[in-house]
Amino acid sequence: MEQALQRFEGQVQLVYYPFVLNPTSDVATQAALCAGEQGKFWEFHHMLYARQATWRLLSDPLPRLMEFANDLQLDTTALTRCVKSGRMRQLLEADKAYGRSLQVQSTPTLFINSQRVVGAQSEADLVRTIRRELARAQQQTQ
Repeated sequence: MEQALQRFEGQVQLVYYPFVLNPTSDVATQAALCAGEQGKFWEFHHMLYARQATWRLLSDPLPRLMEFANDLQLDTTALTRCVKSGRMRQLLEADKAYGRSLQVQSTPTLFINSQRVVGAQSEADLVRTIRRELARAQQQTQ
């Protein structure tokens, strides 16, 4: 997705709403949002996906996630405190409610303008959809 977005830099905008489906991903998403407070949301997010096999089945993924945070040179004490405080939970609940209002049922789900894209997509498919939606938007302004 990143490469597809880079092709259209300045023409498109990514707005990210996490849609948590289970307690383990809830903790991981909270950790990513807390990492964002230290300026490393996307780095943490990418690491979650790259290392998903090492944490997704754990009943308590927080210690493993703190290893990731350490690898990113984050303040792990602050990150742990942030996650355990639950202060990101309200944001996650609001994002999930918004997703439900859009009838999101699985991840990933993307909206490119009003075009719903469900499931993993190839870069070529995303580029085609973005081009089509940009052309449609341009026609509407003429």
